[in-house]
Amino acid sequence: MNAISKLPGRSAALLCLAAIASVMFAQVCLTVKHEDFKTCEQSAFCNRHRTFADNMLKQPQTASPYSVVKNSVSLNGHVLTAAVEHSVEKVPLKFELSFLDSGALRVRVQEEAPLKPRFDETQKVVLRDEGNSLPYVSPESIKMVSGTTDGVDTHTISYANGNTSFSVRMAENPWSLEYLVDGKPAIQLNSKGLFRFEHLREKPAEEQPAEDASGEWEEKFRTWTDTKPRGPESFGMDICFNGFEHVYGIPEHASPLSLKETRGGGKGAYDQPYRLYNLDVF
Repeated sequence: MNAISKLPGRSAALLCLAAIASVMFAQVCLTVKHEDFKTCEQSAFCNRHRTFADNMLKQPQTASPYSVVKNSVSLNGHVLTAAVEHSVEKVPLKFELSFLDSGALRVRVQEEAPLKPRFDETQKVVLRDEGNSLPYVSPESIKMVSGTTDGVDTHTISYANGNTSFSVRMAENPWSLEYLVDGKPAIQLNSKGLFRFEHLREKPAEEQPAEDASGEWEEKFRTWTDTKPRGPESFGMDICFNGFEHVYGIPEHASPLSLKETRGGGKGAYDQPYRLYNLDVF
């Protein structure tokens, strides 16, 4: 008589079902076709951003090509706005920074005059308080001071919540943001100059076809074809968390909440970025 036969009928049935499920799961894991999943090297936008980042990091003296348009900075209530543009492309981007009373910030960047408005509905569901208005900082408790630091024009916005003070320092050229809590830097945006915003554009005329080796207008993967009538639409940016050893976020599939390195080189590190697509395959 084996061990299972000695168990009560219901327990034995559950054990058998668990064993079968384990075997089926193992078979599914073994039959995953990794070639059906695009790698960063096979994805045009990911490859462009990684190549851009690698080139920037190899030349640390190279500044970000983005800067704030002169006299475009303003603070209206709890919202800081500015126009940011690339030194070569000259497509104005509308930068918007909203301050919440808790110290949280909402950062948004969009083209000032896009060929077609992009999806922009997240503000209706993100950082909401059951449909009520968000607890933004009151206009009376927030102030902005503009000046020059190390030869760079800066704007510092400050406010407090109880005994905790918050401030954001924005540099104009090159454009960057620094978030401080009680005077200590906590988060930096574009401090490494990796911000890159791909604006919408018209496709070149057919009689003058452009080389599309970077997949800006169309890319293919196995049997799928992804056409982009308005060109590339991605963006990327470096975000540095000062003094933190772990960053937590939404993991991809069965992965720890503590996000791992995605460029390899460390124990347990990944060599592919996290995917947050609706569809993993393409």
